Formats: sequence, structure tokens, C-alpha cells
Amino acid sequence: AEKKLQGGITGSVGANFLKMGTTLLDAQPGLSTSVGVNFIKATKESQNLAFLGGLEFNLERFNYKVGGQDVFYRFTDQVIKIKDETLLNDSYYRLTERTYKPLYLGLPVGMVFRTDFIGDYRGLVKFGIQNRFLLSNTVDDKGFASTGMDVIGDYQENLGMSAKKDLFFYNAGLFINLGAEWNFAGSTSLLVELGYQYGFMPLHLTAKEQNYTLFTQDSNGGATYFRNQAIMNQAQLKFTLLF
Repeated sequence: AEKKLQGGITGSVGANFLKMGTTLLDAQPGLSTSVGVNFIKATKESQNLAFLGGLEFNLERFNYKVGGQDVFYRFTDQVIKIKDETLLNDSYYRLTERTYKPLYLGLPVGMVFRTDFIGDYRGLVKFGIQNRFLLSNTVDDKGFASTGMDVIGDYQENLGMSAKKDLFFYNAGLFINLGAEWNFAGSTSLLVELGYQYGFMPLHLTAKEQNYTLFTQDSNGGATYFRNQAIMNQAQLKFTLLF
């Protein structure tokens, strides 16, 4: 357990809590899971202070419900159309609930402060930045398909939808974890952590209106496009087997 470099497999489960920047959609808690490899390398000066890094695959769920005003988008087959590519024959969809299912490549970087061992146990604090890069994303929607904004069609679930230029390709948050390490066999340890991540990067692209997909109906019956705005905070329980 007193090796300078420890590495191993890690997994986590937790919940996402979204801070909204629009009143047109309401956030709901979502599931977060991850699996990957982490390493901890002690500094030259002390075993109590160490660097941490890793590579993880983060599967997230971002859940939204529509607020008081009706929200729509246009689609063809399984493709949600951006404003700039919408055609006259595209179908309308009146949205009520939405779940994003992104897969991120996570690259955590930070520091660890560790106590000395008391028997086979020691405590630790981790802090740093969690970098995430978007690998893929699908969208599951609940609502009503129709031929126009003034027509309420049949209930329909649009599952596995493609929504390009929606989620930002990079996401990051500051994290702090409190945990305990159990050295149960030789140099093999089990690390259990409770952590919280404070997000500071927007989840959704907001720069160009021609890339927006969601819209409301204005007083003249036309479409007023808007972009979802949210920042992700996260709580998680994490397990790591170190060697």
C-alpha cells in the first residue's frame, strides 16, 4: 500500500442535478454511471500528497420536462432538424419530456491528500477537474406528433433520435471527494469515495440560432426558436480497486 504509484479499475454511480438557464424546460434528476481506470502517484516529498489521473467512460442521463408553454421541433424519421435544415414536409412534434443519453470520455486530473495508515485503513480527500469529451448522444422524447403547431396529434415516443449540434463536445466540472482506503491484501486496496462535482461549462451549444431545434409559437402563429441552457452538478458514489 506504500507504493509510489497505484493504479486500478474504477466504477461509479450517482445522480445529475441540472441548473437551468431557461424557464421553458424544467430539469429532473438523472442517472450517472462510469467505468474506467484511475492512478494515484505519490509526490517525491511525501506519501500523504499525490497526483491523480485516469481515463473513464461516463454514461449520463439528462432529463427535462416542458414547463407551461408548448415546445415543438421538426423531425424526419429519427433526425431532429435544426432551424437551417428544416423542410416544409418535416413533421411537427409537441414535446412533453426529453432524456439525453450522452457517452463521454472522462479525463479526471487533480490531487489527493491521504492520512497515514491506521491499521489497514486511511482516509483521503481528492480534488481537481473532471474533463469530459462527447463521444456519442441519442435523445428519447415523449410527446405528440402532428402536422402543425395548432394541431394536437397522437401520442408518440420518439426513441433513439439524433440531435446534432445540440450538446457541447466538451464539458468540465470541479470535484471534491471524501473517501477511505482499505488495504486488504498485500499491496491491493479498495477505495470508496463520496463525491460532488460543480459544473461550470454549458451542456448545450448556444452560439448560432440557425442550429437551434426547439421552438415555441409566437403571437402571430410563427416559430420562435430557443436553445436549452443547463449546467450539470453531480453527486456520486465511487469504488476503485487499486494495485
